[in-house]
Amino acid sequence: GVELNTVIRKYGLSKEFPADVEREAISFGDEVPESAWEDAGRELFFNTRVFTIDGADAKDFDDAVSIEPTAQGWRLGVHIADVSHYVKPGTALDEEAKERCNSTYFPGECLPMLPPALSENLCSLKPDVERFAATVFMDFDKSGELVNYRFCRSVIQSKKRFTYKEALQVIEGKSKSPHKKLLLLLVELC
Repeated sequence: GVELNTVIRKYGLSKEFPADVEREAISFGDEVPESAWEDAGRELFFNTRVFTIDGADAKDFDDAVSIEPTAQGWRLGVHIADVSHYVKPGTALDEEAKERCNSTYFPGECLPMLPPALSENLCSLKPDVERFAATVFMDFDKSGELVNYRFCRSVIQSKKRFTYKEALQVIEGKSKSPHKKLLLLLVELC
């Protein structure tokens, strides 16, 4: 703990957020309201089987994947948590995020770029809740060559949170999952 605090002080990092930044983050509430889906002109992907794969101790899930076979090969979806709906230029959140630049990870601890109300909730692609994302769909042929891609703003609902270990156990047949076929498609594409 002493070493961690020393590094945090040495590099001007902070565990705490200024009060105005916390207030701004909390002001968005706990859920993405359905009215915001349409206002933002986003595509809805609730029937797409999207899932995250992160370390066991991860608190924020900022990226997710989906995959489906196509006649030509595969369509890979990469869904990145879209914080732009919440972090607007010139706001206290924006200024603090610029100051921090990124989340900083230490063994057993993370100093997030955004307050927990966003980083661990509204901007975290947790399972079974609607979240805003920036999505790219990439089409690959059977030889693994990228043949097409499309970007969009989306609303997704992750179906599963995998840890790396859980995903590997499913892939190796040591554990069962309704998402096994999708994991195997990812391995095949890889």
